[in-house]
Amino acid sequence: MCQVHAAVDAIVQSWWLDRQSADTLINRVADRLQYHQQRNALARRSHSKTTKQKLQRAGINVSTLKRCDLDTS
Repeated sequence: MCQVHAAVDAIVQSWWLDRQSADTLINRVADRLQYHQQRNALARRSHSKTTKQKLQRAGINVSTLKRCDLDTS
């Protein structure tokens, strides 16, 4: 489930709850989203590191590659 969907879902659900239950629900969802963002950041760094190592073993130095110019204007 995407983060925006999870956040909106919690807010809509909170409309029918008392204040304390709504706050608990929203805080629980916020904590879960923060956890997933942190894990995604770690996974992204790990994937980049692994990919760079694989390319280096294949004899490809990423820092010397030319960049594509995608500006078509």
